[in-house]
Amino acid sequence: MNARQAQTAREPAPPLWRRARRCGYHLLAVALLGAVRLLPERTGRGLCRALSRTALPWRPRERSRARANLAVAFPELTAAQRERLLHEAVTALGANLYDALVVERLAARGFPALEDTGAVSALESLRAEGRGVIVLTGHLGCWELLGAYLAARLGGLAVVTGTVHNAPVDRLIQAQRRRLGLQPLPRDGGPGPLLRVLRAGGVAAVLLDQNTRVLNVEVPFFGRPAPTPAGFARLASRLGTPVLPVAIARQGRGHRVAHLPPLRPPPQDAGPEALAAFLARCNEALEEFIRRNPAEWVWFHRRWGECAVTGCEPR
Repeated sequence: MNARQAQTAREPAPPLWRRARRCGYHLLAVALLGAVRLLPERTGRGLCRALSRTALPWRPRERSRARANLAVAFPELTAAQRERLLHEAVTALGANLYDALVVERLAARGFPALEDTGAVSALESLRAEGRGVIVLTGHLGCWELLGAYLAARLGGLAVVTGTVHNAPVDRLIQAQRRRLGLQPLPRDGGPGPLLRVLRAGGVAAVLLDQNTRVLNVEVPFFGRPAPTPAGFARLASRLGTPVLPVAIARQGRGHRVAHLPPLRPPPQDAGPEALAAFLARCNEALEEFIRRNPAEWVWFHRRWGECAVTGCEPR
């Protein structure tokens, strides 16, 4: 029994109302997936944008969190400018949702209207070093499309991923990823699967931009200390694995994949300060991508924690 199975075995069964809500979300996901695959592209994309815009007034907690996060990241903007950016982010989220839902269709057509500015070539060059490669990315742009594109061009891609707390929805998402050549590595499954991929010289993607329940180190992100997963960095230091920051962004009616220079991890025996400095460089790379394209980051996540954003006293 792995760590994930053991944790599941210890958790009590959710109450009936929560099970009913999860069932409703699953049925909604299946219905939306079926609808957008049948509708013409313009209509389907418009539907996803409309759903995203409609959800904003009905999610006051996420709306308030997004406003607070935008104030942390862009204090130089006026409240009105940040509000416009929030609405742009909601619209972009809907458009990217559509592309994520039809990503198999886009893959079958060879990823039309997707421009790669050299990310795959850079990854191939780093992979030739024989120490594996870590793709550093985040929930920016249509990250599902990015994963599918890299998997198709590299002959497969492992992805360290969280588990959706709705088993049928999680199975739906992971099944699509596997069909696209992705190998999901559950975040709560321990470092072993990622270690095996890197030792075999493979390429694995890590989405570093969220606050997760794993071993974290607090390093700056947009000038505020943010819990940042450290496990991948320890493995990179152990193996000498290079890390390449990569992100996808909308470009006209298509997408553009860009990368930054590779990051080299410190030696394994360099100490915790060197590891923290490396993680700070990783956060700086993601911050650069977000500053280039702020409308496509998921601002609704509790990245810094409520008290770090609002200044409240921890309870």
